[in-house]
Amino acid sequence: MLNTQQPRVRWKPGVFCSIPTWTENPQIPIIESICRRHLYPKTSLPISLTIIYLAEGAFNKLYTVSASTDSSDSSELKAYVFRVSLPVEPFYKTTSEVAMLTYIRRCTTIPVPEVIAYSATAENELGFEWILMEKVHGVPLREVWPRMAISAKEEITKEVASCVLQMRALCRFDAIGSLYCRGALEEEEGVDVLDAKHDAYVMGPLVTAFFFVGGRWLKVELEDMKLLQESTEDAADYDKDLAEDVPDIVHATHKLQDLLPSIFCRPSTPLGASPDPPKGEFVLYHHDLSLSNVIVDPATYKVTGIVDWECVGIITTWGDTYPQFLVGPEADEEPEALADGETDKCLLKMWDDWDKMQLRKMFDTVLGQCRDSGMQELKREFSMQLYMLGFSVRFVERWLKAHLDDCRLLAPN
Repeated sequence: MLNTQQPRVRWKPGVFCSIPTWTENPQIPIIESICRRHLYPKTSLPISLTIIYLAEGAFNKLYTVSASTDSSDSSELKAYVFRVSLPVEPFYKTTSEVAMLTYIRRCTTIPVPEVIAYSATAENELGFEWILMEKVHGVPLREVWPRMAISAKEEITKEVASCVLQMRALCRFDAIGSLYCRGALEEEEGVDVLDAKHDAYVMGPLVTAFFFVGGRWLKVELEDMKLLQESTEDAADYDKDLAEDVPDIVHATHKLQDLLPSIFCRPSTPLGASPDPPKGEFVLYHHDLSLSNVIVDPATYKVTGIVDWECVGIITTWGDTYPQFLVGPEADEEPEALADGETDKCLLKMWDDWDKMQLRKMFDTVLGQCRDSGMQELKREFSMQLYMLGFSVRFVERWLKAHLDDCRLLAPN
């Protein structure tokens, strides 16, 4: 029986953007019925399924699916994860994630969960899109990272770097977008698709919360500032502090806009000739390689899986940077030695930053020729200024003052 009641999501205002919230929780008995139908359709064993809430993210709720039986023949029983999604990007988010997982398993040796079944429509008995996948053995890296020796962290860094190297070297594409199984997307009307260099896959619309192309973002920022200047103080959406910064924001935005052609230009093309489309300039990028999404064996610290591939797409090479768990400030010098049982938070933070810096060097060594160039770093820094415009125009002004000459020197002629 289909469950088609709507809406399943309610959007609430947040500090920086609207936040999706659940209007009702998925029903456990229905989840059990779906799992039983796809996991054990023909078994004669008296299998009991236990569905337990595991966790939730911005768009999903996760449940563990455990099977038990009184029979002695239980060798094939496994644990699974059932993930239910809010309809924030109906069809495309689920479909692209499933394609990404199958592509990674087929084309690389990166350990990712196997997809058992999925529904990319909410027109089903659960009333939500869902994915049923195998449960990766191990624990999130965040559970063991604080107590790991630096030598163990180095080995983890090498393993994750090897995964990123495969994504950069083996998974290269000719356009920005998300990956889809060919049959699933080609059935959608009005959707442009590109060949993904593999018969089973195509490139389609990019599924992401943020999108940056050329100067359009800057134009939107300017339009927002113009509207704010025209607003009155009694308007419901009037922001007095932001309104006072409008002239400075507009000035900084124009400065950034002036730099766009220098930083993001393509090589010059002879007059009358059409520029060739880029070949292999775009890479598969997992934007959330955090301590929560790297799964390791708690005894050996070996990586057993990389999870959470939703909204993972193909982006420009300059957008691909360090895993989240290695990101941190540069340290000028090695901190003073830690005493046994040290509790000083400031000193511990200094050592954490120092260790991350050393691990980033190791990460770069593994990537070899796939490491970043100065131009890629410049593009990333430029992109960061777009995020900062509405939050701290002074931060952007300082960056412009410090890097304006660097931008012009590093930019290709």
